[in-house]
Amino acid sequence: MLRAIKYEFRPTKVQAQTIRKACGCARFVYNKALALKIERYQQDNVKLSKYDLDKLLTSWKKEHTFLSDCPSQALQQKIHDMCGAFGNIKNGAKFPKFKRKGKCKESFRIPIALKIDYKDWTCKIAKIGKVKILKGHNKQVNNIHSYTVEYKPSLDRYFVSVLYEDNSLTNKRIPNKDTHCGIDVGIKTFATLSDGKVFENQKHLKSNLKKLRVLQRSASRKYKKGVKTEEQSRNWRKVQKQIAKLHFHIANQRLDYNHKVSKYLADNYYLVSVEDLNVKGVLKNHRLAQAVSDVAWSSFLSMLEYKCQAYQEVDRFFASSQTCGCCGYKNPKVKDLAVRSWVCPQCGTKHDRDLNASKNIDREGLSLWRRNVDQ
Repeated sequence: MLRAIKYEFRPTKVQAQTIRKACGCARFVYNKALALKIERYQQDNVKLSKYDLDKLLTSWKKEHTFLSDCPSQALQQKIHDMCGAFGNIKNGAKFPKFKRKGKCKESFRIPIALKIDYKDWTCKIAKIGKVKILKGHNKQVNNIHSYTVEYKPSLDRYFVSVLYEDNSLTNKRIPNKDTHCGIDVGIKTFATLSDGKVFENQKHLKSNLKKLRVLQRSASRKYKKGVKTEEQSRNWRKVQKQIAKLHFHIANQRLDYNHKVSKYLADNYYLVSVEDLNVKGVLKNHRLAQAVSDVAWSSFLSMLEYKCQAYQEVDRFFASSQTCGCCGYKNPKVKDLAVRSWVCPQCGTKHDRDLNASKNIDREGLSLWRRNVDQ
């Protein structure tokens, strides 16, 4: 199974400048290839393939000499990424857009193994040279397929993501096939399992909002109207960097918690059932948008999908909260999110809203999964 690991590294001033140039070259080739692909299709109705564009790369290097500062394979990968974006349109993705400096991810990918020296904790990047890796953990990887160099301008930090093959996952302990659970995700509690276990909502953004407000007000006072961003004062740029650093910290906290919860579920349950949530639709409710974004449902569910042995989605229109788990009575009053507990008027059973929903999701998901397996 392919896995990825990210290291932070500290380049020299010359190396940092070369990395930023390489990111700019990769962005330039992406935009040039996209413009040419659109132009040829509109004028001649010809669909240029990635191989056609690869052949033009040599002439582009002669025309624009600065492209030689970037590894050639990184430029080819950007062309392949652009063509792949056109292929994703069939799957519902949006039409590829031109990349703008400061508004897109500054990175380039090289599809060869990265040489990492774990004795000195250094790695050798093409056209960049040897750089020092920050030793964040003791995990050492082999069988590397490719690596991606990323520059975060807002933080002024550099990262290298390594894609490698992890053979240890083949010996991973698989949970008993009889173990299953339903999960009801929410805002008050992050996740409620059908067996009664509850994961609390950590509210990472909310706990840092006070500090974030102070920094944003400071940046607002230092901002000069009518002046370009690159011409703003040094103090304004300092505060902007502090804001970006805080956002980065919050995102890492959220990602870490999601990984821990999803790992626990994957290790202890064979089948995990969840609702097929319309997260984009929920975000349109401005009263809930901030809280929903803070729990990161989409990220959490995508982790469950690739970590769990069996993953089953239940239709979002399935009345999991309104249906009594004992007798099947449907109570329309429970549509109100303020109702946290209710008593079934038909059988008299008292229900906790989230626990009852998770039990119904577990029962429905198990039924759907068995039906799919039997077919």
